[in-house]
Amino acid sequence: MSFKLGRNNNVVDWFRILADLNKIGISLHATANQTRIPYSTLQGYKGGAEPKYSTGCTLLTFWSVRTGKPEKDVPMIDRFSYRR
Repeated sequence: MSFKLGRNNNVVDWFRILADLNKIGISLHATANQTRIPYSTLQGYKGGAEPKYSTGCTLLTFWSVRTGKPEKDVPMIDRFSYRR
């Protein structure tokens, strides 16, 4: 799976990625264990940090497989949003 994101002001909303996983019962600890991304790193993404490319792909693939949502449904947010 390859995630091709447009060249606009939108970026992946990592908070919503992790919130989606939490909504279906997958905690940050479980996500960390299953993706081998450290728990503290996931907390950083939830707080607004952006992952490096390979880690982001891992997390997006995990999100897609576990939620059953396709690439086109990746939550996005404006790069300049107040939430960032």
